Amino acid sequence: MDFTQCRILVVDDEPPNVRLLERMLSDAGYRQVRSTTEPWQVRALYDEFHPDLILLDLMMPRLDGISVIRQLEIPADVFLPILVLTADTSVAAKKRALEAGAQDFLTKPLNRLEVLLRIKNLLHTRHLYLDLDRHNRSLEQIVSERTQQLLQSEKVATMGSLLAGVAHELNNPLALVMGQGQLIRAAVSDSTLVERADMVIAGANRCARIIRNFLALARQRPPERADVRFNQVVQEAVDLLAYQLRLSDVEVALDTADDLPVIWADAHQLHQVVVNLVANAQQALSRMAGARRIVLKTRLEREPDRVRLEVTDTGPGIPAEIRARIFEPFFTTKPPGEGTGLGLSLCRGIVEEHGGTLTVESEIGQGTTFRVELPAQSPPTPAPTAVDFESPPPTAGKTILVVDDERDLAATLAAALRADGHQVEVADHGAVALEMLERRTYDLILSDTKMPVLDGERLYAELEQRFPSLTSRIVFLTGDALSLEKRGWLERTGAPHLLKPFDLWKMRQLVNRLLAELESAGRSATAPGQ
Repeated sequence: MDFTQCRILVVDDEPPNVRLLERMLSDAGYRQVRSTTEPWQVRALYDEFHPDLILLDLMMPRLDGISVIRQLEIPADVFLPILVLTADTSVAAKKRALEAGAQDFLTKPLNRLEVLLRIKNLLHTRHLYLDLDRHNRSLEQIVSERTQQLLQSEKVATMGSLLAGVAHELNNPLALVMGQGQLIRAAVSDSTLVERADMVIAGANRCARIIRNFLALARQRPPERADVRFNQVVQEAVDLLAYQLRLSDVEVALDTADDLPVIWADAHQLHQVVVNLVANAQQALSRMAGARRIVLKTRLEREPDRVRLEVTDTGPGIPAEIRARIFEPFFTTKPPGEGTGLGLSLCRGIVEEHGGTLTVESEIGQGTTFRVELPAQSPPTPAPTAVDFESPPPTAGKTILVVDDERDLAATLAAALRADGHQVEVADHGAVALEMLERRTYDLILSDTKMPVLDGERLYAELEQRFPSLTSRIVFLTGDALSLEKRGWLERTGAPHLLKPFDLWKMRQLVNRLLAELESAGRSATAPGQ
């Protein structure tokens, strides 16, 4: 290993000794050598020159080598080799030098070969020390980064738990708002009232989508997959932000490919991704003068089959240090109160949940491009199906029990079912429902899963023990976050379920279909010859 580029500082009050050492070092190829015969200059030279090695005379007038070492105040965790040169061969002198901070010593008169070997060994040791120090710092950086990632993951997990609870509390009133809006919509004929009811329903649906998207960030809810036309998602996102973009004097250009296939995805989540990317681009452009332009381009990549979206702006670009952290949860460059740092993290989570990638390319002064790539895959075979809402005409006159601790919501469901000619009774929780089941039978039960006293899960367990025939006549309504445990339990029961807030029409269709199936099964069981 070549150490000739290392910096060496020579300190000796005797000029002939300094010249001798300079010549030795020069002949050995060392080119970065500084020297002084004034020990009081050493501290200034040390701060300016940053030597890798100091050759220091021990016996000097006014300021000896020991005092010089103490003046340098070299930190304990910094390895700077000091080779002491001394004519004092006593053990006490050597001990004083080593205790002061010297690493080695040579006795005058100096032997050229020994001097160069000691210098080379000390420089090699310093090289190993610096290499180890760099490695340790790298490890510390990795540990720090991993710790931050863990903390961010814990924040997301904590937020997920909070959102799961909040979602349940919000989904129940949202189901009430949506249900009442639909009942009003069906009951009125005045065009103004119809329009207002539609606005209420649309607002509730929007709130429900926001909750679903936050739960997706917290990994509390799987995407709701269906056939999606990606160009339509892009167009709708631009339409949603059109007014805001016009106010900011931002020109938007769409360059969409005609050959995009239908993809299997969650349209609401992809809509949120595009809205977020376009909104971010608009905010970046609002901070600059001159032409403001956003281009959205979709393409189909054949190998492998992937649908690509590029959102490109003519903004100021993103610095490399920010670009490296831009997808971290809670990282934001916006002023307090103007951003949570969740947007891009949420977007990447949604895209990766779909088996795709979200990347960014940006240069200062050259704008920014966010690139979304999604697999152009068909629905799995067989395609996962939600509740089949195609049903025969209503089978009127059936008895239905609605079990829900949200009384207004239960009343809304009852009103919708009574409109189809059914007899409906309501129970506040599972314990009341069991008392009612002791007195009479019901053709169908609609039950919430999260209730006081006796929840849906324990109600189902009681039905298995006391009324096993009713386990095939129950529909679960849930407004919670559908944890893995809850999803597993619902799958084990095999019972159909609806997620709050849900469309009343879908609930009625499901009820009618199940009642028709149960009636048909009853006829088959009692048919002649059976």
